[in-house]
Amino acid sequence: MDRRDFLKALPALTVVPIAASARAAFAGTKMKITDLRLVSLRVERQLGSLVDFNGNTRNYQLGGGNFVEVHTDQGLVGIGPGLNEADRERFKNIILGQDPFNIEYLASRLIYSGSTGVRGAASVEIALWDLIGKAANQPLYKLWGGVQDRVIPYASQLRLSTVEERVTQTERLKAEGWKAIKLRNRFPTVKEDIRLVEQIRKAVGDEFIIATDANQANPASTNFLQSGTKWDFERAVKCARAYQEMNVFWLEEPLPRYDIDHIAELNKLVEIKIAGGEANHGLHEFRALLDRGAYDIIQPEIMTEGPTLMRKAAVLAESMGKLCIPHVGNQLGNICSMHLVAAWPNAPIFEIFNDPPASEMKFSNAIYENPPVFKDGYLTMPDGPGLGVTIRKDLIAT
Repeated sequence: MDRRDFLKALPALTVVPIAASARAAFAGTKMKITDLRLVSLRVERQLGSLVDFNGNTRNYQLGGGNFVEVHTDQGLVGIGPGLNEADRERFKNIILGQDPFNIEYLASRLIYSGSTGVRGAASVEIALWDLIGKAANQPLYKLWGGVQDRVIPYASQLRLSTVEERVTQTERLKAEGWKAIKLRNRFPTVKEDIRLVEQIRKAVGDEFIIATDANQANPASTNFLQSGTKWDFERAVKCARAYQEMNVFWLEEPLPRYDIDHIAELNKLVEIKIAGGEANHGLHEFRALLDRGAYDIIQPEIMTEGPTLMRKAAVLAESMGKLCIPHVGNQLGNICSMHLVAAWPNAPIFEIFNDPPASEMKFSNAIYENPPVFKDGYLTMPDGPGLGVTIRKDLIAT
C-alpha cells in the first residue's frame, strides 16, 4: 500500500466509538475541570468482625465513607477513592480549570502538595485517570497496554490464625476456584510459622500458589495488621529456606523496611523471591531497593503512589528483570490496581483481601453496580470506560 492509499484507509481503521466530548478534546478543544466533590455512602449493613491471633478485633461494614467525583465542563465525571474533607479544598485548587489530560503535571502537583495529603492525592489522580478513560471511551487497562483481559487474584489474609483454621479455609478457597493465597506468618515460634505452610501445602497440592507475609513494614506497631512476633535475621533465614523447599512463591517483608542491608543479605542467601515495598514512597526509594538487591518483587501501593508513579515503578522493575505486584488498595483503589496489573507483563497475580467471614471479596465488590466477575480462578476486567465500574446508586447518601 502506498502513502496515498494508506491515508485513504485511515477512517476505516477507526473501529472504536469515541464519545462526543472526547472528539472535541482531540479536535483541539481542551476539557476543563470544574469541581471536586465528595459523595457520602450510607452504611447498608454490618458484616461482622475478625479477631486476630492476639485478640484484636476489626469490624467490617458494607458502605460508609465517601468517594471522589471530578467534574468537567463537558459533562464527564471521573470517580476515585474516598478523601478527607480537610484535603478537598487544597486538591481542588490544584486541578480546577485544568485539562485532565495534563496528567503528568497534575499527578506531580497533587502528590507533592503536602505530607498530609499523599493518600488523598492518589484518590484524586485515580479520578483523573477515570476521566481520561471515559473521554477515550476505553477501559484503563487498554489505555495502559492491555496485556490481558483477566487477572489471577490471590486471597490475601488479614490476620494470624490457627493452622487448623487456615488449612480448612484454604481448602474451601481452592474448591471455590481460587488459585493462590497469601498467609501471615508471625507466630510465637519458628516451628509454627513453618508448620502453617507445611500443612497447607499438604492439603492443597503443589499447583496451588502460596505466598507468605511476615509483615515487618512497621514492626513497632501493635495494630490489627501488624500484630504478632517480630522476626530477626536468623529467623528470616530459617523460614525463607524452609519456604523455598515447599515451593512458596515469595516471602514478603521478612525484616523491617528500613533494614535494607539485611534484606539484601538475606536475598543473597536464599532462592525464594523476597518481596516488599508497600510502605515505601517515591520512585527513588524503589530504585534504591532494586539497585541494592533487596527485593525480587516490589509492591508499591496505589493509595500511596498513585497510578502515574506506579506505572513508572513497574517499568523500572521490568528493566531489571524484577516483578511489580502492587500491594492491596482500598475499593476503587484496588480496581485501579487491577487495571495496572492487567497492563503489565511483570505482574502475574493480583492482591485482594479475602479472609472470610467479614473481609470477603464479594463484599468489597458489593458497592459497585457492575463488579468484576470471578470465574475459574480469574477476575474478568471491567470493560466499561475508565475504571469500568459505577457506584451503586442506592448506597449514595442523599
